[in-house]
Amino acid sequence: MMNWFYYLLEANLYLAVFYGIYRLLLHKETFYSANRFFLILSTLMAFSLPVLQIGYLNELFGRGIEQNVNNILVETSSNEAQFQFLEVAIYFLYLGVALAFSLKLIIDLYQILMLSRKSDRYHKDKITYVSLNQHNVAFSFFNLLFIQPDIQGKETILKHELVHIRQRHSLDIIFFEIIQILNWFNPITYLLKKDIKLLHEYIADEQTTLKEIGKYDYALFLIKNSFGMEANPLSNHIFNQSILKQRINMLNKEKSTGRARLKLLFALPIAAAMLGTSTMAFTKDYSLVDLYPEKSTNSLTFQEPVKKESKKTDKKSTIPRAPKPAPVAPPPPPAEPRIAPPPPPQEPQAPSKKVDQVKFPPPIVKWDGKPAKKTNKTKKKGVVKFPPPIVTRDKAPTPEKQKEAKPEIEILP
Repeated sequence: MMNWFYYLLEANLYLAVFYGIYRLLLHKETFYSANRFFLILSTLMAFSLPVLQIGYLNELFGRGIEQNVNNILVETSSNEAQFQFLEVAIYFLYLGVALAFSLKLIIDLYQILMLSRKSDRYHKDKITYVSLNQHNVAFSFFNLLFIQPDIQGKETILKHELVHIRQRHSLDIIFFEIIQILNWFNPITYLLKKDIKLLHEYIADEQTTLKEIGKYDYALFLIKNSFGMEANPLSNHIFNQSILKQRINMLNKEKSTGRARLKLLFALPIAAAMLGTSTMAFTKDYSLVDLYPEKSTNSLTFQEPVKKESKKTDKKSTIPRAPKPAPVAPPPPPAEPRIAPPPPPQEPQAPSKKVDQVKFPPPIVKWDGKPAKKTNKTKKKGVVKFPPPIVTRDKAPTPEKQKEAKPEIEILP
């Protein structure tokens, strides 16, 4: 609901700017058809700009502005409960007035259709001529032409009203009626509807006085017949008293030069400025079309699958991962392996416990009577080397036999 209000406020702001351009630069010029299309296109543009945005422009300049607006919205949102009733009341007030204007439009359409059905009519060149009994009444609505059969200056009136029918001026009136219903709170919509009808009469008067009918005679004809009854507000009425003076003044005005049409180009930079303002200054979620999206959106689309995988891993552990280290140069190839020499054989150590020690009998020494050879290591005399004893663990003597055992020495001759 609030988005609809924000949209209407923004659109009416742009509509006021465009209408200000028309009143300042264009409404006194005599290129009536160009002014007609300017009013129609500027109104369409005013209600289209709020749904457009330039995402890239918002990325460059709009972040700070958007943050300030968000801060204001956060501050005002605290009082949202207090204004909730007021918001609902404004909504129903807007809706009630809009329904009233809609009902009025339906009644006006119904009156025109019923008048065409009750009266005599005939068709000619895709136009329906409806005969009226009222004096000095002539108007048109789409392809319906209401006229008194015996009216004075009938040919001039037909020529005037046929311009309205061929250029479909009734479509413009219905369009601005709908704009007025949706934006009844904006007084500019009433001025727009009045100016578009005035442009319709300027165009019809200009086309009527191009050939056969002089401007002076045509102006006198309008003055003499401008005191008839008022026609339906949806129709194009040739004898409209409220705008008669303006029509006569424009008939006698000199034609605008071709350079004056360049004033229409002023609307282009203003429309571009409005689009930039709509993007940066308004925080909204009712925009539909992004004319130039942000550059970052393309990169985000490619990073989406990576983000999905990271979410799965984050569920297992919440510890942040350290950044990847810089790449290190590969180490040099290893040298040829060297085979270490085997360790030296170790002599068997005697058991540490005395219980496990075994005593062996002394060895039997035999001597053949020859002197032993002297060596460098054994320089002392009388030293005799004996071979190591032969130990057999399986046939170890008992301790009693070890005491009785004595070395036997045999001396050979």
